[in-house]
Amino acid sequence: MNARRGQVRRGIRAESVRVGGARSVLSLGAVPGAILLPLVVTFGVATVAERFASISDRIQVTSVATGNSVYWVITFTVMGWAVVAAYAQATAERGAVADTVRYLYPRAWTGPVARWLYYGGLAAACSAILVGLVLLALPALYPKVYGGVDLFSAVGVRFVGTVPLYAFLAVGLGVGLAAVVGHPAGVVVGLLGWTYLVEQAVGLLPNGYTVQRYMPFLNGIFGTGQELAFLPSWGRTGALVYFGAVAVVVFGLGCLASRRRRHPDG
Repeated sequence: MNARRGQVRRGIRAESVRVGGARSVLSLGAVPGAILLPLVVTFGVATVAERFASISDRIQVTSVATGNSVYWVITFTVMGWAVVAAYAQATAERGAVADTVRYLYPRAWTGPVARWLYYGGLAAACSAILVGLVLLALPALYPKVYGGVDLFSAVGVRFVGTVPLYAFLAVGLGVGLAAVVGHPAGVVVGLLGWTYLVEQAVGLLPNGYTVQRYMPFLNGIFGTGQELAFLPSWGRTGALVYFGAVAVVVFGLGCLASRRRRHPDG
């Protein structure tokens, strides 16, 4: 058991070294996509809305509640980290890097577990910081539209706890899917296409709203406390548990796929 834990710790350290540098997947992927983009969109939209609310009484701008205030953080930060982790996992199983990983880690699951913990921890910390920042800054900077936003409300406190959890689970799902697909571009397209196209478009099908109840990322978003038209029958906590179960299953399949690649003959 101690040996396994030691290998996972070494895997985490090795991953931090592998993706270090000015041109790494963190600096070129996570920083612009998971940190800067949600902040730019959040405060850009808030600036425009506050401007419209201030220039004329004839223009009605609906006040934003706490439950809708961190939507762009949930959307871009979580998926940004999931994509970064998936890309890192897929590239680790190709070429010379894959040969090194096989040599360093006798167990196929060590690398995926280390990447889930490493990128999942970064995703959770980043999400918590951005959620807190947005919930504090919006009512202070844009009181006409976001004056009702409150970090210390029940919804705000839930966001601080559940968005990082959702981000951590999404990273695990991304790592698992990358281990199944085994191709960097394929897993990135698959993640983004499923999240932004399939899960949204399925509601347009006959009985689509029934099918949409089982879409994993919509369940995860709903479980954070974000207001959606999507209403699964198992409630917010149940929706987050459902997403977690899907993430664990996909991750498990990914570990099996990694083992299969190492030992194609069984």
